[in-house]
Amino acid sequence: MMSLRPSLLFATSLSLSPHLRLNHAVRRVRAGSSSLHLHTTTRGSDGTIIIAPDDCSRHSASVILCHGLGDTAMGWEEPVQYLARQLPHVKFILPSAPKQPVTLNMGMVMPSWYDIVGLDLRSNEVCNGLDDSVDRIMNLVDVEINDDTMATSSIKSSPLDYSRIVLAGFSQGGALALYAGMTQTRRKNSSDDDAVGLGFAGIVVMSGYLPRSNQLKLSPGSENTPILHCHGEMDSVVSVQAAKLSKERISSLVKESGLGNGDTYELKTYRGLDHSVSMEELDDVVSFLMHVIPPICDATSMEDPAKMSVRQLRDEISKAGLNEQAKGMLEKSELVHLLSQHLEQTAK
Repeated sequence: MMSLRPSLLFATSLSLSPHLRLNHAVRRVRAGSSSLHLHTTTRGSDGTIIIAPDDCSRHSASVILCHGLGDTAMGWEEPVQYLARQLPHVKFILPSAPKQPVTLNMGMVMPSWYDIVGLDLRSNEVCNGLDDSVDRIMNLVDVEINDDTMATSSIKSSPLDYSRIVLAGFSQGGALALYAGMTQTRRKNSSDDDAVGLGFAGIVVMSGYLPRSNQLKLSPGSENTPILHCHGEMDSVVSVQAAKLSKERISSLVKESGLGNGDTYELKTYRGLDHSVSMEELDDVVSFLMHVIPPICDATSMEDPAKMSVRQLRDEISKAGLNEQAKGMLEKSELVHLLSQHLEQTAK
């Protein structure tokens, strides 16, 4: 973590480190708030925010997104609303970190997923509290993959497979997502001695880094987990070099395992971007999520698109997460072609 740069108050939250491009993203979210609402937002007593499809039958994937140091789930609510409007089949779960003293910030108490004691590589191997936060995230994952009667939210949905869950985060939250996604194994509920990786659909890291890099041991089966790492080239808190080192370390371990080619870790950098997010980055995240957790469409039970009304077509297009592609389409034939093409691709 020697690539982290000290400041008077080391904080990695969007609310504490606002950026013009993020504000632009939030304005776009607000501008579209009058459009059709496809998600319902609930807030838990522990600070967790859940943004879920208002029609639970649409829910076929979940994203658990962790905020940065000093922030809370509220700091990411509006940007996630932007993501959710383009991904009507996805539930977004935004937990809030516990408040605890942060050594680097002179012991100041703030929301933090783990303690940061220094900015050097040796300090990055400590991360006291990281294991507890991993357990917290895994408990959220357990709720998604088990019967919905376990859910603490009033929003009910169907159980998922690990392959329909993405871990994501910004800065320290991104570090948590990357570490948890590549190290955790399936909970032992059987007599099998060999633990296997969870096989998440993917991991999204924004302005983050790999904690405990030297100690990291990949869980078997995690080698081919798709990773999208987005990072500003002008990041003044977590330098882009930290992102490059994270990719090198993960890719090296994957190749050493002999079970992957190390090409599943994509690092995208953004010119002029500081420790924040941009619209370009959010759109890249949407594209990644659409690729790793696409809508599940039962083409065998669906009526022939050519026989649907325009209203039915638009409803099915919305369920499939194709609203962006349908923008500007006025003719029924265009909608029929778009939905038919989608059904053909999902049937392959």
